[in-house]
Amino acid sequence: MSCSAVRHRFETEREKGLTFERALEIYHDVDGSVSAHLLELAELKKAGDPEAIKHLEDHIAEGEKLLREIRQMKLH
Repeated sequence: MSCSAVRHRFETEREKGLTFERALEIYHDVDGSVSAHLLELAELKKAGDPEAIKHLEDHIAEGEKLLREIRQMKLH
């Protein structure tokens, strides 16, 4: 699932009332996605495809931003 799709799912569930368990699942999904993107990015840098590199870097940044948001959540 793409980072933008996971972000949408996260935002929707957060509005409805996000459980700790669900936030943790989303976190692990995004973390796995970012890790896979980083591996793919290393390969793209070897191939030297600037457009694909930029596109993937944007996805990584989006995923890392979502990870930070989840880490900063507070339980009440």
